[in-house]
Amino acid sequence: MKLHRLTLTNYRGITHRDISFPDSGVIVVSGANEIGKSSMLEALDLLLESKDRSTKKDVKQVKPTHADVGAEVTAEISTGPYRFVYRKRFHKKPETELTVLAPRREQLTGDDAHDRVRAILAETVDLDLWQAQRVIQSASTSATDLSGCNALSRALDVVAGQVDETPVAGAGPVDALLVDRIDEEYRRYFTATGRATGEWLAATTRLRSADEEVARCAAAIAEVDDAVRRHATLTGDLAALASAKSAAAAELTAARTAAEAIAVLTGELAQARVRAGAADSTHAASLAALTERRRTRAEIDERTAAVTRLQQEAETAADDADTAREMRVAADETAQQARTLLEACKQRVDAAHAAVALLADREDADRLAARIAIIERHQRELDSTTRDLANITLTAELMSTIEKAAAAVDRATSAVDLTSARIEMIAAADVDVAVDGEAVTLQTGQSWSAAVTGATELDLPGGLTVRVVAGATATSTQAALDRATETLGAVLREAGVPDLDAARALDARRQELQAAGKQVRAILGALSAEDSLEALRARLADVRSRLPAEDGLFDATTAAVQDPAAQRRELLEATAAHQQALLDCQTHTKVAEAAATLVAERELRAARITEKLAVVAEELAAAGRRLAEARATVSDDQLAIAAQADADAATAAAAEVARLTEELAGHAPQEVATRLDEAQRAATSAAARHDEAAEALREVAAQLKVFGTEGRKGRLDAAETERERARADYGRVQRRARAAQLLRTVMGRHRDAMRSRYVDPFRTEVERLGRIVFGETFEVDVDSELRIGQRTLSGRTVPYESLSGGAKEQLGIVARLAGAALVAKEDSVPVVIDDALGFTDAERLTRMAEVFDAVAGDGQVIILTCSPQRYAGVQTARHIELAS
Repeated sequence: MKLHRLTLTNYRGITHRDISFPDSGVIVVSGANEIGKSSMLEALDLLLESKDRSTKKDVKQVKPTHADVGAEVTAEISTGPYRFVYRKRFHKKPETELTVLAPRREQLTGDDAHDRVRAILAETVDLDLWQAQRVIQSASTSATDLSGCNALSRALDVVAGQVDETPVAGAGPVDALLVDRIDEEYRRYFTATGRATGEWLAATTRLRSADEEVARCAAAIAEVDDAVRRHATLTGDLAALASAKSAAAAELTAARTAAEAIAVLTGELAQARVRAGAADSTHAASLAALTERRRTRAEIDERTAAVTRLQQEAETAADDADTAREMRVAADETAQQARTLLEACKQRVDAAHAAVALLADREDADRLAARIAIIERHQRELDSTTRDLANITLTAELMSTIEKAAAAVDRATSAVDLTSARIEMIAAADVDVAVDGEAVTLQTGQSWSAAVTGATELDLPGGLTVRVVAGATATSTQAALDRATETLGAVLREAGVPDLDAARALDARRQELQAAGKQVRAILGALSAEDSLEALRARLADVRSRLPAEDGLFDATTAAVQDPAAQRRELLEATAAHQQALLDCQTHTKVAEAAATLVAERELRAARITEKLAVVAEELAAAGRRLAEARATVSDDQLAIAAQADADAATAAAAEVARLTEELAGHAPQEVATRLDEAQRAATSAAARHDEAAEALREVAAQLKVFGTEGRKGRLDAAETERERARADYGRVQRRARAAQLLRTVMGRHRDAMRSRYVDPFRTEVERLGRIVFGETFEVDVDSELRIGQRTLSGRTVPYESLSGGAKEQLGIVARLAGAALVAKEDSVPVVIDDALGFTDAERLTRMAEVFDAVAGDGQVIILTCSPQRYAGVQTARHIELAS
């Protein structure tokens, strides 16, 4: 397949483009980004694959946005024995036209043309190879997949010696039909992933169902046998459980008798414990009364000692409070003196501040007055300059007009001199001559000359008159000079100057005044940047209003002018004295506050001790009253005798409780209770088991009656018969399925062996071209799918996926060019490379150019790029540049 011409009209942003391609070799198509290089390959695919009325997204996207027209694509292609021109218009007024030029002429339109082209391509082109032989921008580094290309497989078969003759174009491998039939037979029994399907799945399912049915019927028969065994077992168990039930009832009666005896002893022990508890309570009460009597006597002794101690502490606290009061009085007097001194120092500082403030106001007034004087002086200068400028009527524009008019007079004068005749006279003796009525006196040897621009008369002594008439040119130049002179005079009069020199002098004076005014304005702007003149005058008036009426600052006592430096020193000294007085005042104030706090604390302590003394004295009196009242009721000796009697009674009650406890322990009450519980549980359990066994026996008997009416043995026999039939059918299908599987495995192994033999020619061609780029140590590993798995360089092997983007891109192009070199001439398709080698350095680009030169033969290699300099080293390349 070869592409001879491609024409795009109104395709995306392309208005019209017509490109003719050479029949063979490397073709570099270059153009700027977004000029539509990739669109050419896209348009060719749409032309060959999509119908003109297609509404697919790919077709909709190419509709032009700049005009309401349909996109058109035309291509001239040759493939096999055919050569045809194919055109389609999409979107608006769609149409398809086909003109077959060879081997015989045909013309078709519409779907017939589309179907005819698809048939020609299916007959003559390996479409998988056409798709594989592309390097596009979005997948330039992806691995090349040539496994499905029949044209390349046939070529590799020929190179590997698998066939003796070159097959016709489009023929498949020799064993393709046999492999297809084997796959068809295999698919009767297995899916693509090897799972059972079809007859094999049905036979397997039938056998599995038959096995499950036999298992269910056998389980039903086993259920009947189990019910018979359970009936016999339950009959024997029921008799044994009846005997166990009677024994458990007898044991329960004996346990209950022993428990009743334990209950009698337990009641007697409880009564004894109640009596012992009452005796203990009585003893505890008498003992508590005796203890309270003793505690009251001890409390009276303790309170008496506390009263004596607190009286001594109260006297001491009163003395300490008096001392603190004396200290507070002294501290308050010292603090008051410090505050008086602080106030005097503050008055001194205020007076010094006032004096320094007056000094600052006087200095500020002098500074403001000087600044205002400077501003007023510069303002007067500016006013004078402004008045002088106002008196000058000459402006820069008027001066420019004067200069132009003077230049015009000069040019006119020069023209007059060049075009006018001249009269020259030299006196041989003293003579008087009249020129146009004006007397001219010449002395001996003196000369006179003048230009003649009009009619000029010379009256010579002796009655001779000479009339000189100028030519037309001199007259016209003189007229131009007169006009220029009149213009200059009018401008000079307008400017108020007599001549050009005066105008220039006046203009220089104007410029000097303007510069001086600009300078004075800048000075005034700087002086008035912060405050205006009015603001400065207002500030000066405000400062002077704060100054005293006298001229200078005077001491009120001596009437002498005060020294500013002395006033500032006085302010510093007064400030320092004030700070020291403030520190002293704060210190004495804190001392006075501490003395006051100490007085308060000592007075509070004395009050607390006095209050505590009163409380303790009251408590001592109350304890004395309580002791007297208690002794009036019971004396101390009587209270002791009653406590001893209550102790003896409590001891006797405790001995009775101990005796009964020992007797109860001898009857082992815990064991009796445990035996009673066990007997009750055993009797209950035996009765329950007896009832359960009787119920189970009744259920089994009823179940056996039902089983006898179901015919379970007949169903088991029928299920076993069906299983034998399913097993025979399963074996028959299994043999066929395994045979198909084995045959497919063997054929696959042989096909892989064939592929491994034609991998070598492909790898050899890839390594031949790759060594041009990577050097003589370059090797690759190619799998049976003709994919490059890894690259070896200088003995170092790297997987393809781990290579850099540039190396992947270069290997991809080399693999496609190797495939193009191996494919038979009649099976070849164009190799299209879209803007590749962007990851490649300069040295590798040079070597890749040698690869392109090495494969430049009968096939087409079409390179689309925005950087044609990448392929400048391809010697055999022909370049086509796209215009925008």
